[in-house]
Amino acid sequence: MFRLFRQRKSEASGAPETQESNQDQVLIEAAGRSRITEVATSARKVPWSLNLLQLLWAAGPVTFLAMQGGYFLGFGHAAPTQNFVFFAVYTLLFGVIGLIARFVADATRGRRQERSQVQLRNTIDLLPDLLFATRDLAMGEMTPDMRRRQSAAVLLHEVEVSPEAVAVAVREMTGDPTLASTAEQIEIYRRLGLHARVADLVEATADARMAALERLHAEDSDLAELLRDRLRGVAPTREDGVRRIDQFLERLFSAADADDLTRCTLDDVQAIFVLAFELVNGRQIKRLSFEWSGPWQLGRALDRLEYQSNRFRVAQAGVISRLRSLGMLLAQSETSGITQQHLREPLPVMGQQVLAGLRTMLEAEPDVKSPDGRILGAAMSQVEELREARDRLMQAQSRYANAVERWENLRRRERDRKGAQRWQKRSARRIRVSEELIELDDDQKIRLADGLCEYLEELQIRREGDFIFFGKKPLDGDTAKRIGIQLALLLDPLVELSNPSIQRAIYSSPAAYLGGLYVGMSADAKAGLGSAMVRMVRQDLGRAAEWLALRLTRVYHLPLTDGMRSFLETHYGANPERLAMLAQNTGDESHPVALRAERSPEFDAMVQDKEWGRLLRRGARYRQAEEARQT
Repeated sequence: MFRLFRQRKSEASGAPETQESNQDQVLIEAAGRSRITEVATSARKVPWSLNLLQLLWAAGPVTFLAMQGGYFLGFGHAAPTQNFVFFAVYTLLFGVIGLIARFVADATRGRRQERSQVQLRNTIDLLPDLLFATRDLAMGEMTPDMRRRQSAAVLLHEVEVSPEAVAVAVREMTGDPTLASTAEQIEIYRRLGLHARVADLVEATADARMAALERLHAEDSDLAELLRDRLRGVAPTREDGVRRIDQFLERLFSAADADDLTRCTLDDVQAIFVLAFELVNGRQIKRLSFEWSGPWQLGRALDRLEYQSNRFRVAQAGVISRLRSLGMLLAQSETSGITQQHLREPLPVMGQQVLAGLRTMLEAEPDVKSPDGRILGAAMSQVEELREARDRLMQAQSRYANAVERWENLRRRERDRKGAQRWQKRSARRIRVSEELIELDDDQKIRLADGLCEYLEELQIRREGDFIFFGKKPLDGDTAKRIGIQLALLLDPLVELSNPSIQRAIYSSPAAYLGGLYVGMSADAKAGLGSAMVRMVRQDLGRAAEWLALRLTRVYHLPLTDGMRSFLETHYGANPERLAMLAQNTGDESHPVALRAERSPEFDAMVQDKEWGRLLRRGARYRQAEEARQT
């Protein structure tokens, strides 16, 4: 049986006792223990005494009455005694054999349930610790200044952080002790609901705040927004959750497909750990889609259009993932001139920065054995893979365009045959918005736990104290990435993570706030808190509803009627002004509009830039010259 965790102590050493009372801790652990047992137990056992009574009842009175009734109806007289003895013994032996089989099945199932319960507890126990360890590894790769800011950001993301911790975070980010002291005061008054006093302090520090934010924004815009909220007295809430990292699933699957760990980051690994922990603890993520109930030819064309659209999105995600991986690789070299801030730019801008960085490194002509030379060699290999991914994208785009054209021709023919107004009215009645849940059932949770624990056992992952070890060495970044990739591959067949619509639903939903977890907490307490946290997070379906309206109007040119708009506004909180704009402007009815709804013309121009091919040829000549010089 899988064993990788240390034995739990009666009291976790170093656990922050001020966070919750002993009574609260007991209640949380009891709730978590109950939930783990509920998931692991698949059937309720029937008492053996009841089974025995059922057997005696069937072999005795039931057999006697049934046999006598049959004889009287068939032969007109009572059954002989020996016949009753035969049937009674037959029924008794049949029942005993069944009881023995039931005993063996219960024993086997009991062991299986016990093993499943242990595996599930181990999974819930380790996922947060892997998250903490990976976050620490990610910070270890940063410069001291970046590490200082990111550590401060972790504090500011906490919901129940103390005013003193807020002051520490602000001082780490800005280096301004006066602003840090004011931030501490703001947090104290905010907790007491003294918003008027908070407004006074915010106004008094306006100049210092703006100066600090301008400096920080040049280095990291996300951290600047987080600091701005805190300095205004706005704190995160459990209901709002935490924003997910965009495209983390595409990068993990890309790394798995190419067996290249450089294609994903430790931040992506943290995101998949959070998602898995949410799903194991009962997180339900809503996904909106629509169905068409029109003529079969139109329905078939629409199904094909949706299929090719998904293929197109997968191909596009592959290009985006490889481009970002290339940018992250070049950012490891100072010669390229690419910084972390460049990686946060829009894709067309980042693509041009990557092209410029490659040109700069090729012009520098570093030695192939130097760090820059190795980075350049790996980068040129990734450029070749990027070109191949771009070719696949062009093929997918062609098939998608054909599907769009097929749908448009059928739709126009139907509209011309029935008239525009009649077509719009009938089409509006044929559109059905459906709401689906992305979740794991109890059996899927067990399968995920079994698969993850078996993989961790193969890697010889173990934990000593507050640290996780890979064999005899501490956990490293590559091993953490492999665990994250394997976790994504385990989740894929369970919730179709590779489906673009599933991915969009996950990206648009906030992640659950997990700040209440800490190293050293028991597995039962983690299960209890995790179950409570995933129920607390609020998912805003307004963006998903607006995206659905965009697809209906711009891609499929279906009418967005007043009734549909009212439905999306009432049930999902879509923005009325955006829906009104979409309803009035469905775009022209040619398939390039449908494709432009998927991505920007700037992205197309950047991907099709011939400079990629010229750089590959320059890179080949550079490698040949270096090889000739080495020989």
